[in-house]
Amino acid sequence: MAEKSKGKLSIHTENIFPIIKKWLYSEHDIFIRELVSNATDASNKRKAIDTNLKDEDLSIEIKINKADKTISIIDNGIGMTAEEIKKYINQIAFSGAEEFIEKYKDAQNNIIGHFGLGFYSSFMVSEKVTIDSLSCTEGATPAFWECDGSIEFSTKKGKRSSIGTTVTLYLNMESETYLEESKIRELLEKYCNFMPFPIKIGEDIINQKEALWNKKPSDVTEDEYKEFYKNIFHEYTDPIFWIHLNADYPFALKGILYFPKMRQDLEILKGKVKLYCHNVFVADNLKEFMPEFMTMLRGGIDVPDIPLNVSRSFLQNDKQVQQIRKYIIKKIADQFIATFKEDRKKYESYWEEVQNVIKYGMLTEDDFAENMRDYIIFKNTNGEYVTINEYLERNKKEEKPTKIYYGVTENTQVSLLNLLKEQNIEVIFCDSQILDVHLMQHLEMKLQDIRFVRVDSEINELLVDKDKAEIVDADNKTYNQNLEETIKDLIADEKIKIEVKSLKSVELPGMVIYDEFMRRFQEMNTYMTEGKESLLSHHTFVLNAENPTVKKIFDLSRSDKKDDAKMLIDYIHDLALLEQKRFSGDELKAFVDRANKVLAMIQ
Repeated sequence: MAEKSKGKLSIHTENIFPIIKKWLYSEHDIFIRELVSNATDASNKRKAIDTNLKDEDLSIEIKINKADKTISIIDNGIGMTAEEIKKYINQIAFSGAEEFIEKYKDAQNNIIGHFGLGFYSSFMVSEKVTIDSLSCTEGATPAFWECDGSIEFSTKKGKRSSIGTTVTLYLNMESETYLEESKIRELLEKYCNFMPFPIKIGEDIINQKEALWNKKPSDVTEDEYKEFYKNIFHEYTDPIFWIHLNADYPFALKGILYFPKMRQDLEILKGKVKLYCHNVFVADNLKEFMPEFMTMLRGGIDVPDIPLNVSRSFLQNDKQVQQIRKYIIKKIADQFIATFKEDRKKYESYWEEVQNVIKYGMLTEDDFAENMRDYIIFKNTNGEYVTINEYLERNKKEEKPTKIYYGVTENTQVSLLNLLKEQNIEVIFCDSQILDVHLMQHLEMKLQDIRFVRVDSEINELLVDKDKAEIVDADNKTYNQNLEETIKDLIADEKIKIEVKSLKSVELPGMVIYDEFMRRFQEMNTYMTEGKESLLSHHTFVLNAENPTVKKIFDLSRSDKKDDAKMLIDYIHDLALLEQKRFSGDELKAFVDRANKVLAMIQ
């Protein structure tokens, strides 16, 4: 090798160097990924040639010199001769990886092969870059290369005494933040956490080194899955469950997806599914891979055919990405179904955490809905979880469609729910107001033999005492008819329909009934009706003719205490409404005033 030489970079396309720099400038941090990837590539190449070497014999070291404003990436990989530097560095449009892979394809299958273009990411943050390398070739002498980011470079004999390469970056003024060790540690953990060789800063090994998705699921324990999750995402709680992905055809993919514990933390909604290529971090939060309903998932997927410089537009238009997305959706459904079949109690234990995700998935992904339809579960009034099929099997009826009675939560509509339970009428709970309304519409359309009926949308005929004798008065009217006319006169509101029923239970004085269709329309179009009169102001007020208080109201209305009757019926109406909704400030004030007057009556 000559003592010192100069030259110009061989650029196959006239303006490729400015284009490369412009493309790379979109994210300066990736220089550390590219240079450590190159060092890993060199280490893999040396290991492929020298089969006696072990992983622990090879390492990558990062040195930061604040005084000189330099960062050095040092490896003991294959190294380069002066000729190889000329070939792989100077001719930047030519990558040496293809040639190397062909030569050693039987010995190595994870060559990253981005040393050519990736190396030049160093100029995003540097005003000068040097390479000092000693090849493992017998009799090689060290070679030194220097460039200031222009197309001119210089070479001379290097000083390196051991096999490997040292790349030194002389940082420009705008990039001095990279001289902070904490910043470099953060970038190494993000981009290089699963590189196969130790990455060191001083005595500390920064990278995790092993991605669990590279193992067979049968070789990974439950504790290892949990520990991996906590280490990677700095979590202190265990995930609810996880899915280990491993596909060879029609695409290659490995990965682990974790379903985290849900928190009142908006940050978690972003999710943290990371994309890797041969264990090198590429990008995160990729909606192109992940179905929308699973945006809170965490984990990593490794796709070896994805380029390191992948763009969003590439992902959106790549057929393989679409295949991967479908595969992930199917694997998620398979995991839920397998747990349901193999460990129903476990499935039920995390249902509250995942139910909204599953329901939303069914509304947005047809294939997922088809797979999961038989595995949606609802809690009933006995505290048991039931599927649609189980409910139908227990409540077989000749008429079609079969009604599935549901309530909102266990803490509302309490009086009516207790009445239904006394008559052995099974009720399930749907407590995700808007989501469940859409899901019910979906299920009624797909399973045409069922109809969801909210408990307060009609009076179940099993609650009515049909054997009650109907006695008529001199005007040929029954007691119930007279009571109904009286209540209409007292309420005096055209938006409220009055009905009188003789219920089997005497305790319940009255209830409010909303039309099922009108309620669903209201709930599904909340944003359209906001600020307008609620459609639910039109409702039915059902009075129980057997209730003693209702009977007293009837008697008062026929005496000189009609005002007391009016106050009592309004109070019962308020109580029925309270089981349905939250009162506004004015409504609550009116209710409290009325309650105080009712209390005064009994003094």
